[in-house]
Amino acid sequence: MKARWLYLFLLAVVLGWLASRPTSNGFMRLPGGGFPAPDWAMTNLAGQTVRSSEFLGKVVVLNFWATWCPPCRRELPELNAFHTSRETNGVMVIGAATDEGGATTVQPFVKRHELNYPILLANPEVQQAFSISQLPTTWILDRHGRVAARYLGALTARELDRAVTPLLAPP
Repeated sequence: MKARWLYLFLLAVVLGWLASRPTSNGFMRLPGGGFPAPDWAMTNLAGQTVRSSEFLGKVVVLNFWATWCPPCRRELPELNAFHTSRETNGVMVIGAATDEGGATTVQPFVKRHELNYPILLANPEVQQAFSISQLPTTWILDRHGRVAARYLGALTARELDRAVTPLLAPP
């Protein structure tokens, strides 16, 4: 009888471990889209207010992340390269940092990692408006500010390209 319980316990542990592992891609595309993204205002690292309306007409990759988050740090080179390669096509990658330390924590990290896209500080209201419960979370917005796709987990350049390319067709 004890052996049976031990077997069931070990089976439960293994199944729990398998279920908690990230998918092979490291990200999950959430269903839905086509609805307007929440309007937002965040401050940049210099303390200036930046509003969502400033990006209308551009395809926006809005990435919620934190300096302490390993999957976030893993995807930074992909986001950096993607921003560099697509910025002239009307694509804007925006990093929305959720660190509690604000600019004091984020600014040295951004400099050290040579991030070349805008980094903003995501206040609790913005995080709530975008239902941020896990990091990284990325929202892809079309030129009109509508949600085209949402992802949980670290994205790859290939998936970013797959999500953004259809949005670049002439209006």
